[in-house]
Amino acid sequence: MPSSVEPARSAGHHTTGPPGPAPAPATPGDGSNRVIPFGRRPTRTGRGRRTPQPAQPERVVAPVDSPQQRLAEDVEAWFLAHRATLTDESAAHVYRTTLDFLQLMLDSSHAEQRLNADEHQHLTGMMRLLRDAPDAL
Repeated sequence: MPSSVEPARSAGHHTTGPPGPAPAPATPGDGSNRVIPFGRRPTRTGRGRRTPQPAQPERVVAPVDSPQQRLAEDVEAWFLAHRATLTDESAAHVYRTTLDFLQLMLDSSHAEQRLNADEHQHLTGMMRLLRDAPDAL
């Protein structure tokens, strides 16, 4: 019965592959040479000029001091004061769901003529801005 204990290898012996016989070297043209070099690619052409690199797209940044951004920061400050954040997807989902329900209440109040058209339009506009707050963070 073979022993389950392997003899220790000498300190100077390092293996570079799996145990067993070494694979036969590939001969040119036999289709077995499938090595992909991962070394550093030169960025210069034969005459010392750099090869053209693809242009990096410019980063588009939203205006920092827009009214929508300030509103989003105010809403986020309110949430942070209550130990929550709108950058958390589940909190943002609950926030939006609540605003959707409030919009339904506004629509119902308008349908029952408890809000006139101008009041309904004004409050609906405010709700839309509030609903977009998590996207501005």
